[in-house]
Amino acid sequence: MINIQNKVDCCGCNACGDICGKHAISFVTDDEGFWYPQVDKSLCVDCGLCDKVCPIQNKADFVERYAEPNVFAAYTKDEAIRLDSTSGGIHSMLALKMYEKDAYVGGAVYNPDQTVSQIVDNNPERLSEIRSSKYLQSNAEGVYKEIRSLLKGGKNVFFCGCPCQIHALYNFLGREYENLVTCDFICRGVNSPKVFLKYMEMLERQFGAKATRIKFKNKKWGWHNFSLRVNFENGEEYCKDRYHDLFFIGYLQAGNFTRSSCYECHFKGFPQKADITLADFWGIEKVDKTMDQDKGTSLVMVNSDKGQALFDSIKEKIEWRQFTMDDARAGNPAMEGSLKSVKPNRDAFFKDLDKLPFEKVAAKYFPLPSWKKGLKKRLNPLKSMYNILANMGFSVSSWFTFLRINFLSKSVVRKMRMPLLNKKNTIIQIDKGAKMFLSEKFTTGTKQVKKSKMETRILLEKDSQLIVDGSFKVYAGSYIRVAPKGKLILHGGFINENVQITAGDVVEIGSDFTCGRDVVIRSYDGHTICQEGYKVSEPIKIGKHVWIGQGATVLKGVTIGDGAIIAAGAIVTKDVPGRCIAAGIPAKIVRENVNWHK
Repeated sequence: MINIQNKVDCCGCNACGDICGKHAISFVTDDEGFWYPQVDKSLCVDCGLCDKVCPIQNKADFVERYAEPNVFAAYTKDEAIRLDSTSGGIHSMLALKMYEKDAYVGGAVYNPDQTVSQIVDNNPERLSEIRSSKYLQSNAEGVYKEIRSLLKGGKNVFFCGCPCQIHALYNFLGREYENLVTCDFICRGVNSPKVFLKYMEMLERQFGAKATRIKFKNKKWGWHNFSLRVNFENGEEYCKDRYHDLFFIGYLQAGNFTRSSCYECHFKGFPQKADITLADFWGIEKVDKTMDQDKGTSLVMVNSDKGQALFDSIKEKIEWRQFTMDDARAGNPAMEGSLKSVKPNRDAFFKDLDKLPFEKVAAKYFPLPSWKKGLKKRLNPLKSMYNILANMGFSVSSWFTFLRINFLSKSVVRKMRMPLLNKKNTIIQIDKGAKMFLSEKFTTGTKQVKKSKMETRILLEKDSQLIVDGSFKVYAGSYIRVAPKGKLILHGGFINENVQITAGDVVEIGSDFTCGRDVVIRSYDGHTICQEGYKVSEPIKIGKHVWIGQGATVLKGVTIGDGAIIAAGAIVTKDVPGRCIAAGIPAKIVRENVNWHK
């Protein structure tokens, strides 16, 4: 029986309701406007299907995809479709090709009451409704059952949804269908329908008429400076860009009203389950200027043979070029990282939303008044300079490292201003072909004893990668080594003094990571044992909110689940499930269903 104790454990996909043959599950909307399943125990027979279909509990592992997608930049040659689309119009071209096969096309559409729902329909005239991002939680009740019925009836289906909805669909179906092609997108998070309705109530009051059409990511001022456009029954039109529209400011800057599960999204990274993943190819102008005319360029990531075949079938009607995952990742931090944690005033925001007009709530919780913003803008550089001086003093080598990583090195891809804050005695070596991707603050060499001269070392060997997409702190004395062609991904947290991380394959560390002193995380042996099947390196995946105690060792090929604790001195050689304590040599599970906090 589905039983949501913590809101972060429900993405609102609605699949549990569709799978229940007894109609025991309904959806109740909370005070933030998001829905959660509610079970009528008098109807429930405790069959467990609702738990099995849940994409957070089960990841549809039977669906196999490319380990790394084929990456393309593309846009349609149809100028009208391109300008009416969120990015380059590739979804529409894929859908049109599927319509030629008498397929049913699924996606999100606005309802008359300005909420959003998922549909499947074989009428090409509905494509203009499906086209473009909605940025709201979409209701998918009934869609999973409808898709299953169509597939079993031999109909072709092309369905586009959030990554969580795609996972839920495959869990619901229980297997792959040759006549199903799925498409998802790089999702930053879904927003509260309640907030959007309050926003629309404000606009309709201001314009004195009902809204007739809503267009997120309108390109009136170009793709890079996208806007939100609303048309009204009286012929009036509202259009403001992302920096001046209150809904966009609240979503992109304040971050108060996205669904709780999106801040700890379970569906980041690759491989994805969809056959094709779409997004805006942000940063394409830095990779290939010829692919950007400020009209929208799609990032297309093909995850399967079926997806590749469909993409190949539209190539005559699009402009396209192939690129790498590194090119794509540089402009899309949401590809592998969740939203930052919500601001502490979230509860107050929703309480005020029930009492005040949207514009007054926005004035209170979104941007600072212009004079305060200007003052803060002037003071920030001084504050930053003071912090830098306090940390590095007048050390020539420290300043050289700071300038090289933050401004000069072509081996570093920076997604924020001055991402590296290196304390004294930090040494960073980046060998030929190696890359460092810094999307969030990366602090190195932090000392607990201020006058300590402990050295912190970071070595990126040939063709290796270090990706920091969540704020991460490295304490003094630690040694991070990424071996040739290895990859280390840090989603947020810290490692204490004298920690060693050696990545020979892929080492991925989830957000909110806590690591004690003298820990060793090693996916690379360095030497080869001559025996059949032996691998010198294997990946390590550490989930979110994991705590590793002092002196523990995590060896290659290990996965540690979300919320797990590794006891001091343990040597981990096998997988550790989430919310378990593992202790001993070799480590074994000594306690289950644990919760911990700092």
